[in-house]
Amino acid sequence: MIARWIRFLPAVLIVGFLTSCGSESQASSAGGGNTYKDTKSMVLDILKTEDGRKAIQKATIQENSKLQLLSAGDTQQLQLAVKDVLTDTESNQFLQKMISDPKFAGDFAKAIQKDTKQLQKDLLKDPEYQKAMMDAMKSPDFEMMMLDTMKGNAYRTQTKAVIQESLQSPIFRMEMMELMKKVLQEESMPKQQGQQGKGQQKQGGGQGKQQGGGSK
Repeated sequence: MIARWIRFLPAVLIVGFLTSCGSESQASSAGGGNTYKDTKSMVLDILKTEDGRKAIQKATIQENSKLQLLSAGDTQQLQLAVKDVLTDTESNQFLQKMISDPKFAGDFAKAIQKDTKQLQKDLLKDPEYQKAMMDAMKSPDFEMMMLDTMKGNAYRTQTKAVIQESLQSPIFRMEMMELMKKVLQEESMPKQQGQQGKGQQKQGGGQGKQQGGGSK
């Protein structure tokens, strides 16, 4: 999963750079290329500027056509630079500020929605991932976390809202009524069988008494 993000983020960042800097970046690359340190500094500078953030937002929709301008070497170099930026504590503040922007977060989520959905499907089919998920859900820490979440007011409020919304559906109400009828029928069956058994015993006892009285 981390690898997929690392592959995607350099694309977004380089498109933002190309959009904001234009031919200047191409001339610099043609003149001798940027070092790894310069590339890292460039990415940080993009994240700090308003124009860079706007360019990245725009690039989330247009990255496929823009990426054709990159060579394999430039792409690999940018991947390493962005990975270093993501793991650098000094850059976390800028990244958090970008993600906190509702418009940027919305555009970014839409851009990766298809890949994220496909990634989740692939992971659910992976036996190793399934086993890891099951082990995590069985852990005491996970159980405690779920219990704490269910005790919270926010969870109860949301659950109540979901139930109320579901009860507004005619199909859901009909299914609930059918289920309740089935439960009531299953609960009443042992009582009916018990009453029938008692009645048969009474009838048998009465017949025995009658036969005993006749023999006298």
